[in-house]
Amino acid sequence: MLFKKKRRHVALVYNDFMLKALASNSDDLSQARYFSVALEEGMVVEGIIEDEFAFFELLKVQVKSWGIKGYDARFYVPESTVMMKSIEHPSELKGKSEIRAFVEMEIGRSIHLPFENPLIDLYDADENDGKATIFATNADEVRKITGLLDDAGLHPSVADIKVISLLRLVDEAIDGLSESTTLLIDWSINELSLAIYSGGEVEFLRFQTVETERAKWRTRITEEGFDYVYEDDVMNYHAALMEPLAEIERIINFYRYSLNKGEKGVDRLLLTGDNPEIAYIADMLESQLNLPVDVFDDQLMAKVTPGFHAQQAGLVSLALKEAPTA
Repeated sequence: MLFKKKRRHVALVYNDFMLKALASNSDDLSQARYFSVALEEGMVVEGIIEDEFAFFELLKVQVKSWGIKGYDARFYVPESTVMMKSIEHPSELKGKSEIRAFVEMEIGRSIHLPFENPLIDLYDADENDGKATIFATNADEVRKITGLLDDAGLHPSVADIKVISLLRLVDEAIDGLSESTTLLIDWSINELSLAIYSGGEVEFLRFQTVETERAKWRTRITEEGFDYVYEDDVMNYHAALMEPLAEIERIINFYRYSLNKGEKGVDRLLLTGDNPEIAYIADMLESQLNLPVDVFDDQLMAKVTPGFHAQQAGLVSLALKEAPTA
């Protein structure tokens, strides 16, 4: 999903807790500048900007403070609004533009999406098989984001899907990843996004939430800026993780037995994200599933972009996203 032309750019990633930015004057990220700011409760809810005025006021101040006015802005569409759908198309259609035209004509007829006004992206692994995959999101939500960015002095240039963007990054960092069937799970404090990646293709997407009280999380100053810590007994948060952990097992079983009739299943799990309990999550999944579980760490991150932390993977993968050339 692309909009404009390439120049100085800033990658912006936000969730219910914070807004992060990675600003660069070129595609070389070695001199990129990292920024972050905490968000007030209710400004963003499950990844969707709910208080547009408060978000705009904060963004306007940060654009000036961070010195990024006039930069091209790259951002992720809200993960809760993203859906994936496999479609069939006439085999005589060739090229992405012809298939896209067919899809746009068939939306609301043979292709049904849960949005009145969808924004779509298309992936076609084999132009000769009459099949393709569409990724769709709510165009109204994307327009809301681009409007806020534009009003704050930025130029919206690239919209992407976070978990797919992360797959591009980890595929570069981990040899042979596309040859296995991997469940990538990106964890933040109160939400997670899942993608099953097999043979170089995304075969499954899912978004989930974690029930936790925002008031029980506070900021803590770190060398990189700040992070969040849980002020209550951490066992209460661990209890809140039980439902998404159980759902992950159901998804793995659904993928093997319902989608693939027992002939193919998930070989490994890979965890990314800034959830402070990601080590606990990895241990629980490994014991629960009897599958190898890896956490994308600083060492793997350094294989792609030295000088960044694994928790910045979402920012880096977005910053590396190719912008349109014309």
